[in-house]
Amino acid sequence: MDLSRDGPIGRFRRPEYTGENRCLPCTAVNVAVALAAGAVVGTGVTPAAGAAVVVVSFVAIWLRGYLVPGTPELTKRYLPKRVLALFGKAPTSTAEPSTTDAIDPESYLLSAGVLVETEDGTDLRYAPWFASAWRTRLEDARETDDVAAVTRLAAVYGPDEDLVVEERGNAVFAAVDGERVGHWVSRAAFRADVAADHVLRDAEGDWIELSQPARSTVLGALRLFVEECPTCGGDVAMGEEVVASCCTTHDVVVARCGGCDARLLEIEPATIAAPSD
Repeated sequence: MDLSRDGPIGRFRRPEYTGENRCLPCTAVNVAVALAAGAVVGTGVTPAAGAAVVVVSFVAIWLRGYLVPGTPELTKRYLPKRVLALFGKAPTSTAEPSTTDAIDPESYLLSAGVLVETEDGTDLRYAPWFASAWRTRLEDARETDDVAAVTRLAAVYGPDEDLVVEERGNAVFAAVDGERVGHWVSRAAFRADVAADHVLRDAEGDWIELSQPARSTVLGALRLFVEECPTCGGDVAMGEEVVASCCTTHDVVVARCGGCDARLLEIEPATIAAPSD
């Protein structure tokens, strides 16, 4: 059986809807349709014909991710949010970190002297020392091996751990033995975190004593204040966009480079709007 992209089956496959991209609500809807169609054919024609319909339908779902064209739009429109929530698809507010790893990134960065108020006192920005050190470390980040960088960022240690870093579309993913340990919305976001991590490790402070989830939260918050794209040097601006997943749409605040269009950050508006304690 030829499963290559150029083979007959490979041309039929839709990788954007299968594998890790498979949508469980859409799959469930299509399986239900396949079983219903098989039951109708099995009752009206022969049981063997009904079984054949089910088998062919399941193969199509396995290869393409769906049987009925337009399933994502139908699922988005007609499935209740409580049903989507069962599959982790319903829009939800940003989850709070666990008590063990809870950290207020703004307070941490202010106390560490990484962020300072702007001259008019209405916003925050990188402290001059951090901005300078971060730009210097960006040059190193461009040359750093991805696996070595993720080993530091995600606290992955041990010779037996199989760490894989790969780009899918514009995003960067890291996994150990098939389990995801890191995800960045772009290569620019990845480089920003690598550079910031280096600077914070070099500074006197408790950075390396923080848990990995806490460090990840702080690094993500730092990207809110990036003004120059780590990849092309273009201006970075914040804006609100509508993000469409397979079954849902929701508003997000995006930090995007005006030069190369790379996204550095994508968060829900409530995360920024919520006042600090």
